[in-house]
Amino acid sequence: MSQKVLQSLRQRRNAQLGADLIIPVLAAGFTLYYLISSSNLVWEARANGTVIGVVLLALIAVQVVRIVLNLRNGTGSLGFGDLGRWTPAQGQRLALIGVLILFIVTIPWLGTTLGLFLVMLAAMWILGLRQPVTLLAVAGGVAASVFLVFIVLLGARFPPGPVERVVVPLLGGGV
Repeated sequence: MSQKVLQSLRQRRNAQLGADLIIPVLAAGFTLYYLISSSNLVWEARANGTVIGVVLLALIAVQVVRIVLNLRNGTGSLGFGDLGRWTPAQGQRLALIGVLILFIVTIPWLGTTLGLFLVMLAAMWILGLRQPVTLLAVAGGVAASVFLVFIVLLGARFPPGPVERVVVPLLGGGV
């Protein structure tokens, strides 16, 4: 066997799989938050989110089973490897997590539309996008689409904020 193959086998045997669980755990938490918080909506409003959430939870289960099988076979551990080492990508990950936590905490006051607009702006800024027109167009487009489709057309009772309280009555609806 070549040196490269031996090194690859050694790395596979010593795989640090704990870091592979971070995003699935966060995704499962966010999915469960959505499923619980949308349980009082009419089924039409939560149907797509529920289907996506269930598929996501199934994929998370597959990832967890894969990691458990690797642990049983002795080809990995729950260590975090280089995850604790500071890199620019690490800073971006932590900033994105912070922005998402801030989004969840402030959505009762900011409302869905303004909160989504701000979280999109912050996320794209953190990921390196610096063109103001693109930032505003993408964040505004996503927030406006969610507002029009879910709040105006479907009448979903997402957390209202200043935008919903001003614009929805102008369109003839109530918040």
